[in-house]
Amino acid sequence: MKILQFREFLIPARCVFCDTRCHAEEPQICSGCLVDLPWHEQLTGTPLKPLQAIAAPLEYAFPVDAALKAFKFHRRLEYGPAFAELLYRVMPQLTQDIDALLPMPLHWRRQALRGFNQAEELARALRKRSKLPVLQSVRRVRATPYQSGLDAAARRKNLQDAFKATAAINAGHVLLLDDVITTGESCRRLARVVLDAGAERVSALAVART
Repeated sequence: MKILQFREFLIPARCVFCDTRCHAEEPQICSGCLVDLPWHEQLTGTPLKPLQAIAAPLEYAFPVDAALKAFKFHRRLEYGPAFAELLYRVMPQLTQDIDALLPMPLHWRRQALRGFNQAEELARALRKRSKLPVLQSVRRVRATPYQSGLDAAARRKNLQDAFKATAAINAGHVLLLDDVITTGESCRRLARVVLDAGAERVSALAVART
């Protein structure tokens, strides 16, 4: 405990939104910014088969939208642990029996171009807090165009056969992780693959939803 306090004294944590110093108990987001974030009134949205639950604590609105774009497209990786801490805090409201995490896969070409997968960054930070394993047994095998700007029918067609399991999944309840949920079609398609690979139940959790 003294080592952590000494490290905090030397390198104080800063709020990812306003750069003010954060207290030790704050998730890299100061109490003022935390209150001002665009929180959804309800954590969970309308269930989408085959997902048991689909949830996001924040609306995709300023400053969350700007932060997620900076995180995803401009390598502002400090947002990863901050948003993962928020997800960790709301996970018990979603369900109590999660036993594995699965970040939304990126096609290898897009990941190579971007240099990282934002969902994997969230999963890595969330694993440290939750101690849950992160699955690596599902790949995105089709380099699909971006989902943004597509209507629901086009999203479904775009994601046909996009994911493939590379090994059996021995888990009771897998939690899919992503930065943003729009229609939920990516999560639905991924969930079907995860269930076919052996998981019993699948839910999805993202930082924000539109």
